[in-house]
Amino acid sequence: MEKTDMRQGTLRIIAIGVISAIGVTMGFALFHIPNIELISATIFIGGYLMGSRDGIIIGIFTETTFSVFNPMGMASPPLFAAQVAGMAIIGLAGGLLRKSGLSGWRLLTAFAVCGALLSFIYALLTTASFVFFINLETQGRIAAVLSGISFYVIHIVSNTIIFSTIVPAVIGSTFRAAVFKQNEARAA
Repeated sequence: MEKTDMRQGTLRIIAIGVISAIGVTMGFALFHIPNIELISATIFIGGYLMGSRDGIIIGIFTETTFSVFNPMGMASPPLFAAQVAGMAIIGLAGGLLRKSGLSGWRLLTAFAVCGALLSFIYALLTTASFVFFINLETQGRIAAVLSGISFYVIHIVSNTIIFSTIVPAVIGSTFRAAVFKQNEARAA
């Protein structure tokens, strides 16, 4: 292995760690505000900047760390698995959007759509994790889903706004960093 390859590998690992740490920090920053969070946006940005594979890794590391150190306690195994899977999908989506080659208003629209769609997918995964793994009759499952609709709407709307405003601003300013320029060739 050449020295430059080793250096690039080290920078990649450091970038994954730093982005994951930022994501966990963002999770705790808005911890007391129900369904408004910046973890998803941070993981998505990580995937966009680093590529799909690293976005998945960032999603897994970030959500695992956040869940393990959650002051309210770690989620049950089915919910934990759904949360980690949902965040891995978000990291993957960031990398896929980067590869799409969209720019201008189409890219801004795609950011907003990703915010809404990924929040919806996350809500489906996490809801399914408890609705289908506990012993409820059909009416109980329906009631459980319906009782969460207001939270889902808040999460989807807030992430749509965050993904259409904060995400492009952070990507635009961060994209100039040398470690992410190296990933540009790899992600393309």
